[in-house]
Amino acid sequence: MDYEDVSPAVVLHWNYRGFTEFPLHRINGEEAEITDIYLKENLISRVPNEICKLRNLESLYLSGNDITELPKEISGLRYLKCLDISGNRLRMLPDEVGDMKCLKFLILDENELTSLPLRLNELRYLRYLSVCDNKLQWLPQRPVYNYHHCEFRFWRNTALRSIPYTLWYHMFRDQQTRSLNIGCLNIPQHEHTSTIGMFRLKFIQNSREYEVEILCPPYQNIVLYSDKDSPPSLYEICKRQLYQIICETAKRHTDNLECNYFWHNLYRNNRARNLQESFGNIDIDKGEDHNQDENGNTRTFRTKVNKSVSKMKLKNDYGPSDIVEEHFKYLPSFIKRDLSNGPISRCEHVQCKKPVFDHAHFEFCLGKLILIDNVENVILSATFCSKSCLDKWKIGRNVIPWTI
Repeated sequence: MDYEDVSPAVVLHWNYRGFTEFPLHRINGEEAEITDIYLKENLISRVPNEICKLRNLESLYLSGNDITELPKEISGLRYLKCLDISGNRLRMLPDEVGDMKCLKFLILDENELTSLPLRLNELRYLRYLSVCDNKLQWLPQRPVYNYHHCEFRFWRNTALRSIPYTLWYHMFRDQQTRSLNIGCLNIPQHEHTSTIGMFRLKFIQNSREYEVEILCPPYQNIVLYSDKDSPPSLYEICKRQLYQIICETAKRHTDNLECNYFWHNLYRNNRARNLQESFGNIDIDKGEDHNQDENGNTRTFRTKVNKSVSKMKLKNDYGPSDIVEEHFKYLPSFIKRDLSNGPISRCEHVQCKKPVFDHAHFEFCLGKLILIDNVENVILSATFCSKSCLDKWKIGRNVIPWTI
């Protein structure tokens, strides 16, 4: 169709049109009517913040453009089922992608991504996630919500040297991958000289010892050797405990139980009220958003939560970010961010599974990937909340010696 006339259309076929910007202005006034947009192989370098106006959009195809980032406002596309942004120069995904609850297909191939947002695992209906031919260095322990109903492809990320043990165990153990050669996770057969910020794994093959370098995981500031023990900080312990409560609450809301059950119980024993009042008198978000009066003067914002419980707006499902936003607005922004995005990983010990934010014990072992024509050994990284969980896990496993 001609792009000058969009009034009756719900599907816009705008591939190969030479657009240099997202043509949102060409559908002014018709945003609610559009369900599918094809903008493949154009010259678009930016997705506008106003993309959220396309509130009924279900499919967005942007492959083969020059886009470097997505605005967080894209999370406003609550009915979007398919997002194809392959073949661009995308360097990161906003955390808010976790709010796109209806998303089923997310295609990110041939970009410049070095990591994936932790909130991807909030997409309960995701059935296909492909992030091949990027620059990934680490994978999240749980990049998808449902291991068994979502196909996950990460081939040819040449900087990738290992995958999380849990991811391998649930998605690739004894399962054949749809690939002849995954193009990453290769164990080099030569010596390496370690640099700062790298794990150095020691291998012995054919009576010769050699080393493999693996980049330390991002966002993990405290990494402990398997033979060392150090208790986590009180801050880490509190985040672990509070996040578990938040997850349990989100699950109860998703299961359509009484919406204010958790908040009522917290106020009944005064813990949440005491926490709120402790932060209520502290201007802890200096340099960030504050309320302003009519003259533009900044004033400190002190949250006073009404003790009467108000019911949350009913939704199909809830994630931790929903609970944090609704009931813990009084917390400092950096704590809310950690709780909304979730932990970097969870303890690999099957009887523990505690969230792990910034204090982790690491171990490495070998696993196998079954390809169409052969079997390859791969390095698996395992994360633990404590040395005791690590020691229980590694019984009977052939772990790989390492230093940092």
